[in-house]
Amino acid sequence: MSLLARYGAVVALLAACYQSKIDSWTMFLLAFGLWTLLGGYYTLYLIYYTLPRDLIIARRFVHLLYSNFSAKWRNQTVGDLFLKTAARVPDKTMIILCQEQGDVSMTYKECQNLSIQIARFFQQQGYKKGDVVGLVMENRLEYTYYWLGLSFIGVIPALVNTNLRQQSLLHTLIVAKCKAVIFSTELAPAVLEVRNKISVPLLSADEFMDAADVTILPHVLKSISCEPLTEKCAGYNDPIFYIYTSGTTGMPKAAIIKHSRYLFASYCLYCMGLTYDDDILYSVLPMYHSAAHVCLGVTITEGNTAVTRKKFSAKKFWEDCVRNKVTCGQYIGEIARYLYATPQSRFESQHCIRMMFGNGLRPQIWQDFVTRFNISQINEFYGSTEGNCSCGNFSNKVGAVGFVSVLFPFLLPLSILRINKDTGEPERESSGLASVCDKGEPGELVGRIDRGHPVRDYHGYADNTSSDKKIISDVWRKGDRFFRSGDVFVMDELGWLYFKDRAGDTFRWKGENVSTMEVEAMISQVIGLRDCVVYGVEIPGTEGRAGMAAIPDPDRRVDLSKLYAGMVDKLPSYARPIFLRFVEEIDVTGTFKMKKRDLQLEGFNPFITREEDVYIVDNASKTYNLITQEIYNNIVNGNMRF
Repeated sequence: MSLLARYGAVVALLAACYQSKIDSWTMFLLAFGLWTLLGGYYTLYLIYYTLPRDLIIARRFVHLLYSNFSAKWRNQTVGDLFLKTAARVPDKTMIILCQEQGDVSMTYKECQNLSIQIARFFQQQGYKKGDVVGLVMENRLEYTYYWLGLSFIGVIPALVNTNLRQQSLLHTLIVAKCKAVIFSTELAPAVLEVRNKISVPLLSADEFMDAADVTILPHVLKSISCEPLTEKCAGYNDPIFYIYTSGTTGMPKAAIIKHSRYLFASYCLYCMGLTYDDDILYSVLPMYHSAAHVCLGVTITEGNTAVTRKKFSAKKFWEDCVRNKVTCGQYIGEIARYLYATPQSRFESQHCIRMMFGNGLRPQIWQDFVTRFNISQINEFYGSTEGNCSCGNFSNKVGAVGFVSVLFPFLLPLSILRINKDTGEPERESSGLASVCDKGEPGELVGRIDRGHPVRDYHGYADNTSSDKKIISDVWRKGDRFFRSGDVFVMDELGWLYFKDRAGDTFRWKGENVSTMEVEAMISQVIGLRDCVVYGVEIPGTEGRAGMAAIPDPDRRVDLSKLYAGMVDKLPSYARPIFLRFVEEIDVTGTFKMKKRDLQLEGFNPFITREEDVYIVDNASKTYNLITQEIYNNIVNGNMRF
């Protein structure tokens, strides 16, 4: 019998006893006896192992919901809360940027003034609520006040991945309907390369930019007032910016991030992670990445100090933390692994970090990582930019990314569904409802969509067609709607959730989601529009999956050096295939979709690939080399670094 039925039976018994005026002791014995007869021993087991965890998180979750609903009732935006914070701690350091030539910083007052100037400038230029402006910029102090200033007036910044070039970059600007592009000198070559195809104003964030028809923003801002704006242009349910995600297929998609979702992410860390005003947070994730805004959100809304760096450096990580007295650090799986792989240094024992938060800390190194670096608390999160399946592990449970309460499942309506491996679609019961996985059985994680809810709503993408592809109906009951995470999970009997893999046509490498369809299109273009399939394969000792491409070319006419050069030119580094395999042909389905499952299972082992040649990238020689027995052994034994 389900827990809900047991609860109902006991409540009914207590109500009957109360009406019959039976004494309390007798009522208790009757209720306990009924509970036991209905399978209560197992329930008592669950209560013993999960109730303390659930009560602690339930209290924090109530605080989280209260904080979000308070902002909703007041129709507050991220900008509103930032201005309150800046008024409270104007001279406090807001952001520190670590650099080799010396750290630089910005106070809350400085950020407020500059963001207001940005807002006024774009108002003067006629930009209105709902307009989109692309932001192409590496991690720097200016990044925050540019997107904040735009959000003050309801203009939507599109935070562009700085690794994108040519067609991918052009696509991101067009799909979001950008009416202007702000860029830094460092990324000027990439933007100027596509300028003739976008025909929108280009604005430089640097004074020393020298290009025709480019507005130099620092020059213009000097003459603009930084007096507070009098008109409120955006609300709690309006978009704050777009963040691009590869999704499951195709080119990058612009995920809509609303003020409500942003506040949920920042309050989640604040409430669940017990972060305090005097905590100093360190994040080296790129600011175009949604995970970075978990850290920045707390800074903006609560008055903490954030420390960042233009680019992650494992050798400088602990030194940065010691120098800036960091108390909470952010990671993704690769960062934790890189840190653990570095030689010991004096700084790793001098830091004052009490908590690290993030996602992807591998179970294999979890305990060793905590022991070596003396981290008392690991808060492992799971969530996607656009999704509603967020969860967290705040109990130091090794390997788990979160949990669903087995006693109070209604608090977090998530489910793991069986997926047909051939079609990629959820399997159905005879009733037409989705088939839910048993405990310990892998399946795709989905989350129920509740419109207007700060946690459970799904805002989708700027492209509605892409949004609809992530929704599934009739899961628990007819007519309900769930968001498909695209990730494979397993749940144990206590409700702990464990991430297993990416589903569909996307794999994760170097902290980025790689769309196989996008890579396939680029390779096909380079090799003369011939077919190919791309998939992710596991490399022992590495995080995620490395890209591998299978190309039908029995006569070996593909020029490997030309193919390498073409991919370097057209694809970001994390999306370029590490391995190539030349096959006789690629099997197709009845609907002419190319099959890749068997190829993926065979991987890059040249001795099980039916005598078909397998190659590995050689960045030094700028080509691909044939994998020999020695090379394969070195890969498997961890003697080659990726």
